[in-house]
Amino acid sequence: MTCDNCGKKGARIRRVTRTMGRGKTTFLIENVPLVTCPSCGESYYTAETLKEIERIRLHWRQLTVEKPFPLATFGGAA
Repeated sequence: MTCDNCGKKGARIRRVTRTMGRGKTTFLIENVPLVTCPSCGESYYTAETLKEIERIRLHWRQLTVEKPFPLATFGGAA
């Protein structure tokens, strides 16, 4: 894959989890495709991915399922 930032080949798609919302409206989106380039170090979402994230954000109550998960808070030095 060619990087949209530097134009070099070698960019790869990683699947990440993205947190959306705040407080009681916080939810996770799993398996979001993120393009990463080893040549320039940039990571970015494609326009198609951003449109889908926005669609999910607008309709999250209909699209999410509740799952309990462990949560840790980072307590180290900043």
